[in-house]
Amino acid sequence: MTRFYRAVVTVFAGAMALLLTGCADLSVAPAKITKTGSLNGERATIVAFVVSTANHYVGAEVEAMRDEAERLDYRLEVIDNKFDQTEQNQQVRQFLASGKPAAAFVYWPANNDTGINSARLLAARAPVVQLSGRVLPQAEPYITARPGQDNEAIGTTMGTMALKAVDEARAAGKEFHGKERPNLLEITYPSGYEAGVVRHDAFFERVGDAFHLLSTENAKTPDAQGGFTAASQVLSKYKSRGIDIVVAGSNNIGTGVVKALQQYGLRPGKDVTVVVGDFSGDQQPLIKGEIYSAVLQSPVIEGILAVQTVARLRATGEVVDEVVNLPEAKTQPAVTDTPPSRFTYMPHPAITPQNYASLRVWGRSIRELQF
Repeated sequence: MTRFYRAVVTVFAGAMALLLTGCADLSVAPAKITKTGSLNGERATIVAFVVSTANHYVGAEVEAMRDEAERLDYRLEVIDNKFDQTEQNQQVRQFLASGKPAAAFVYWPANNDTGINSARLLAARAPVVQLSGRVLPQAEPYITARPGQDNEAIGTTMGTMALKAVDEARAAGKEFHGKERPNLLEITYPSGYEAGVVRHDAFFERVGDAFHLLSTENAKTPDAQGGFTAASQVLSKYKSRGIDIVVAGSNNIGTGVVKALQQYGLRPGKDVTVVVGDFSGDQQPLIKGEIYSAVLQSPVIEGILAVQTVARLRATGEVVDEVVNLPEAKTQPAVTDTPPSRFTYMPHPAITPQNYASLRVWGRSIRELQF
C-alpha cells in the first residue's frame, strides 16, 4: 500500500467495487457541503459514531473531541458500540430515522469492510470524516476527509529507530548473533489486522535487508497478554540461535514481550533490543530503558484534528484532494478557515528513554498526549 493509493480518489474503481459488493444505490448521493464562512459552529451538532469508549484510546479521543467542539462552539453527540459493526449499522439507521440534525459525522467504523454502507447512508445527510483505517476504494465517494494516525509513518519510524539502535550497538563494539545481519524477531498484531499489516510492510521497506528475520509471530490479542503469549511460544525455539532485536507492533504488545524475555533469562535493553510501535499501555518499560523506542500516536491530537476538519469543511465548503503530514510542533497550530486536506496525518515522532520527559508536541507532554 502506498501513499499515492491512499491519496488518489479513484471514483471509477470505487463505483465498480460498490456494484460488485451490492452496496450501490444510485438514489443515494452524498450531500453537498454547505459553506458557513466561519469556524464558529454556532452550536451545530457533530455526531460521532465510534467504537467502544470503554477503550482507553477511544475514551481519550472522545474527551479531546468534546473539548475542541466546545472551543469551536459545536455540540458533540457520541454514539458508541462494542467494536461491533452490526450494532453500529443499526445505530446509524436509527439516528437517520430519528430526523435529528447533524452538521457533520465523525465515523470510526468497527469494521472497515462491512461498514461501507453505513458511510454511504451517513454521507447522504452530511459530510463524513472517517477516523482509523484507510479509506477503502468502495468508500471513497462517501468519505469527505480522513485525519489522524498514519500507520505507514509509524512503521517507517519503527524501522528508522531499529537501524539507529544497530548503528549505536556496532559503534559500542557489540557483536550480533546474526553476524553481518542482526537476528530479528517480530511480534505483531493479530493476523489480518490492518494496522499490523501496514506497519509490517513499512518497517521492512525502511530497513531493507539489514536484518535476518527469524520469524513474524501474530499475537492473538493486541495487548500485553497477547504479546507475552506470542513471544513465550517461540522464545525457546529462537533463544539458542540468538535474538538481537525484537520489533513489536505496539508498546502494549511490546510490554508483554519484555516480560517474556525476562522469564527466559534475557535482559531487554541489554541482551536484546526492543523497538515498538505506538506508545500505548504501560510506559514504565520504556522509561526504564527496557524498550529502546516507541512512536507517538496521540488520541488527543487525533480528536482535535477530527473536530477541526469538520469546522474547516463547513467554513469553506471545500476539501483539497491531497495528503498533508503535519510537522512535529512544540505548540498547537492555530486552526485556520482554509479548506482541509482529504488526508491529514498527525506527527509521529519517536519516543525514547532520553526524550520522554522533555518531548512536547502541541504544547503537551507525553503523559498528556497518550492514554
